[in-house]
Formats: sequence, C-alpha cells, structure tokens
Amino acid sequence: MSERAGPIVKLSAISKSFGSHKALSDVDIVVDRGEVLAIIGPSGSGKSTLLRCINLLEIPDSGTIEIDNLAVFSRQSGEPMPSNRNLDRMTQRARSGTAMVFQRFNLFPHLTVLDNVMLGPVRGQQRPRAEVEQRSRELISRVGLEDKTNAWPNQLSGGQQQRVAIARALALSPKVMLFDEPTSALDPELVEDVLNVIKELAGDGMTMAIVTHEMGFAREVADRVAFMDEGRIVEEGRPSEIFSYPASSRTQTFLRKVLRRNLQT
Repeated sequence: MSERAGPIVKLSAISKSFGSHKALSDVDIVVDRGEVLAIIGPSGSGKSTLLRCINLLEIPDSGTIEIDNLAVFSRQSGEPMPSNRNLDRMTQRARSGTAMVFQRFNLFPHLTVLDNVMLGPVRGQQRPRAEVEQRSRELISRVGLEDKTNAWPNQLSGGQQQRVAIARALALSPKVMLFDEPTSALDPELVEDVLNVIKELAGDGMTMAIVTHEMGFAREVADRVAFMDEGRIVEEGRPSEIFSYPASSRTQTFLRKVLRRNLQT
C-alpha cells in the first residue's frame, strides 16, 4: 500500500450522457500519486465511462480534468463543445501521462509481441528505436513472456495477450496506468497471472486506477475503493472500510450479492 503524495489525477463535476442515458452525474474523484484506486459497482454504473474520461477516450459533457497538475479538459454545462483542434490538444495532454489496458487486448495481429510493445514509443513518442527495443524486451521479461518475444498474438493465450498489453502500456512510461476490467475477457484459470503482474506494479508504487469485478483482488491491492451506482460515486474509502463496514445500503446489497455469487462458484 502506498503513502499519499498529493493528487496526480483530479476529476471535478464530470458528467456524461449517451442520448437520454445519464452515464455520469457530477462525479468528483482524485487519484493520489502512487495510489491504487479500485472502482467497483454493478454493470452499467458508469465505471468504465469514468475511467475512459480520464484520458479522453470519452469526452465529458461538462467538468474539469487535471493530470499531474496540468489542466487537460474544462467545460461548463451548456458551453459549446471545444473545437476539433482544441480537443486534439486536450487529448494529447491527457494521454501523455496515462496508458490504458482494456478488457480486450487489442494487439495488432500482424505484429510480433516485441513489435506490439515497441510501436507506441517509436511511432507515437518518436523515441530512438534501439532504446525502445531494449526497454521493451525488459518489460516483456517483466511480465513473464521473455520466451514469447517473437511470437504472434494468435499464438498466445488470452492471459498472455493481456500481459503483452500491460507491457505495451508500460512502454509508454506513463505516470498513471488505467485498467478497464483487465481480466473480464479471460478464462478463470488465466486470471491469476494477469492479477499477479498488476500486484507487482502496485508493489513498485505505480499509480493505478482499476475498474474491476475481482473483489478479492481489490481488497488486497487497492489503497482506496470507490463504489459506483447509477453514474455516481456512492461511497469510497479504504478496502477494510468498504468491504467490512460499508456505510451505504446500496453498497451493502451489491457486496452481499457479489460475495455470495463468488462463494457459489
């Protein structure tokens, strides 16, 4: 568990709608430097939308976003949407300090493991290829796939592909790692290897925001847990507080159902 060192991500009054559906309603949340934040809640509660707003994969309707003390997005309710040029500039700022790992691995099938990991730093960040290759090989080894460096994605299991996706994100040298249910597309026996990699990152002090349905993992690894429902953060606190003494009846009901279902499986 990390010591608090001030906010590196700060979202204020973030709202987002898809048509008539209000996905997020004036959400405020902070992620401190070196902190692991787990975001839990039922399907459709806005967890993934909130995470995707951090790096502007989803553009909020209103609110402000700061990353590493840099204002990357600000829009008041009712104001016109920023121009495409301004949105591009905002998106570049947001993504310069973040990297995201998705539910689906999104590896390029025509590239080897090594080339998948190298692509972002070489093309997107214009870093020297020799430097990137050395670092990429180190990261591939770090996630336990040094013998798969020259393999193609279709030669890997789902868990191995997700570990490549984590190495690819780390290759961008992000200040914040964003994980959107990184184990939800995996067979149960493949989940542990991916979670172990994330646990190691937490132990190394990596700042992370993780949307997850793995309650045991959230309880073990997170410094703080936020429970969402109907586009709002219902409550947040230390894992021991949220899982053992949830204050909200909605949190209590959710955890009771989830933990009962886990016991049955």
